[in-house]
Amino acid sequence: MPDFATPDRDALKDALTEVLRENRDWLRELVQEALLEVADAEARREADYREAYADRQRPHVVAHGQA
Repeated sequence: MPDFATPDRDALKDALTEVLRENRDWLRELVQEALLEVADAEARREADYREAYADRQRPHVVAHGQA
């Protein structure tokens, strides 16, 4: 089992923390954009499901002479 209290791990953690601090605004914007894309995709999927459900609820109409 690895020792997670090694100096290398602490140095990596410190470096990563510093990078995240320096890029906080950019990362926040990136996450917000990704969340908006996911929300938009979910809204489109829900609209498609509702449309398909509404189509199934409509009575089936057969044109005259094609039955």
